[in-house]
Amino acid sequence: MGARRILILLLGLVVAGATALYARAWIEGQHADRAVAAPVPVEDDRTEVLVADVALGAGAFVQPQHLRWQRWPTDDVPTAYAVRGARTEDAFIGAVVRRGLSAGQPITDGVVVKPGERGFLAAVLEPGTRAVSVPINATSGNSGLIFPGDRVDLILTQTLSPEEGPSRRVSETVLEGIRVIAMGDQTSDETGEGKSHEGARTATLEVTPGQAEAVALVTELGKLSLSLRSLARDGEDPPLVAEPRPFTWDSDVSQVLRSGGSLTVLRGRESEAVAVEKGASK
Repeated sequence: MGARRILILLLGLVVAGATALYARAWIEGQHADRAVAAPVPVEDDRTEVLVADVALGAGAFVQPQHLRWQRWPTDDVPTAYAVRGARTEDAFIGAVVRRGLSAGQPITDGVVVKPGERGFLAAVLEPGTRAVSVPINATSGNSGLIFPGDRVDLILTQTLSPEEGPSRRVSETVLEGIRVIAMGDQTSDETGEGKSHEGARTATLEVTPGQAEAVALVTELGKLSLSLRSLARDGEDPPLVAEPRPFTWDSDVSQVLRSGGSLTVLRGRESEAVAVEKGASK
């Protein structure tokens, strides 16, 4: 091999090595530029607080659909606000708004009153109304199917015992369209799960001062029952006291009492015919 060929071969090797070094340096430079140009992640400096999703008036029950979490600057969160992670929505579900809340306003312990707290029942009542309780049982309370917020009619059933003649039973509606604010110690259907109130022994009603006097009187006259009204309103406010209407007498619902006659009473193997006077009740 001649000297010229050896020189050309060495020159080619030098050029190839220089090209490789240049290419490597160029690639590393591109990677460095991309690293500098890449945005540096910035830590979010905002948190979330619980706010009213809709406007709520004074006396309104707080329900899940009324609340939402809203982002808030971390350096501007008052200690009274409910911060996500530290508080939950459940802490405010079933509470009653003390004063009006606008949409987007943060929820705090000071703007609501919770079940069991002093002043809760007073916050539920509409201005100018009173709360009265009446005794009920599973039957007179519609087997636990009446819930706070429903409207009912109050029915009185009593026995009349005149000095002459047989005793009579009669029912009448004494109050109409009364709002139920508590069944037993439950003041709201807080979880929305349809919890039964069948075991409740009292129903607390929202009434006017005049109606409160009427309720106090009828509780002494006889047995009280609640009649559930439809959610569809008639468009008119219910009267303070039901308008005079025909009463329902025992003879109106019993054919035997209406027509008179006799009943056959069986006592073991013996039977006895008992005369029933028209209009009488046993």
